Amino acid sequence: MEEIAWRAGIVFYRLPDSLPVRGIKCAFSRQDVLMSEPKRDVEHRRKFKRHPVRWKAAMVFDSADGKPVLHTHTLDLSAGGTAIQCDYADLVGTSVTLLLARPANPGAEAPKLLKMPARVVSSAHLPAESGFRYGLRFVPLEDEDLGAFAKLIAAAATTAPATATVATAAPGAEETPLFDAAPGGLLAQLRQAAAAKLAEERQKPDAEEQNARVGAALERAYRHLKNFAQPFVAEKPPYGKEYSIVGMPKFDGMKWEQCDVDFHALEVSASRKLFDKVTMNYRLSAGKELRVTREIPSDAKLKQLLEDTGVAFTNLGERNERGTVVKTTFVVPCEVKANLQLLANFDSGRLLLKMRNVEHFGTVEHVLAPESVTDESLAELTRLILGESRRIGPLLLKDA
Repeated sequence: MEEIAWRAGIVFYRLPDSLPVRGIKCAFSRQDVLMSEPKRDVEHRRKFKRHPVRWKAAMVFDSADGKPVLHTHTLDLSAGGTAIQCDYADLVGTSVTLLLARPANPGAEAPKLLKMPARVVSSAHLPAESGFRYGLRFVPLEDEDLGAFAKLIAAAATTAPATATVATAAPGAEETPLFDAAPGGLLAQLRQAAAAKLAEERQKPDAEEQNARVGAALERAYRHLKNFAQPFVAEKPPYGKEYSIVGMPKFDGMKWEQCDVDFHALEVSASRKLFDKVTMNYRLSAGKELRVTREIPSDAKLKQLLEDTGVAFTNLGERNERGTVVKTTFVVPCEVKANLQLLANFDSGRLLLKMRNVEHFGTVEHVLAPESVTDESLAELTRLILGESRRIGPLLLKDA
């Protein structure tokens, strides 16, 4: 399935003098009616030529609207929007996914369905027919894709005379089906795509419920890590393992010097907050310095490694009798500054775990499911922080 979206623009209609316009306040005569839009949108809309292209279409509403899939057809089409006819009233302002069935040219490959988000921006009752004429504005597209879509519509208008004939047929004339409804035909594809889109919408979790699960998981993590950190702040016990950097002495004999846990929460209401970030910063130190000397030019490699690791250091150059630096001594405090962050991604309903210098030098990231953040999995995480395990607990990564 080919995915297409495109830029919004202003919509024009030529309406009868007495024709009511539902949902939008405007004054009109037999001249073109300009709906209320910013001037820049008017200028943008005029770039798009409207073509009397009549394609089968399906409007898929958001599952929260409770409306079934609407099968209809376009009355006209441009790169900025389209007009369709349907029996529903008061759709102005509704966001929909519009599926278009593009007819194939004779001898060409099978046609593809076009799927694009759109917004209903205007409504007009059709006195001579049942239902309403709705103007839809398409969401923005990159200029290159926008131009390609405009060419596609123009080509359809010039190479499909049957389309124009149907669009201008006299009232009461029998319509010739534009698409084959047999299995595998365009109409069947359109119905399948609409059903798939509707099923996808129904499967989406409620946003408020999803956000609550993510926030609750972060709150659990904060309280667990806060309780974990308290003894280290007061007692400063020894750290149970070594850190290492290639070419340097071991970072050993360290103790817990500092451990802070904090959080950030969004104020959802006057009485409710939603956790969106938990941070843990700690420092391990042996109260000594590590020294290593490297000759030129091998010192450059060690210097780059220390910089990439983010370790603080000073370097002292040793010169020969001619004043040329021939050796470099690196002085590195035997300490580790580590950081752990848990960040909410409310759009995906997941958490991002970022760790820097936790258990070893370096940065690691994991995507977590909120349901995996339990007391048991957090206990496994603290074992990693303590150096008692070399990997993050499998429970925390379950179903991520």
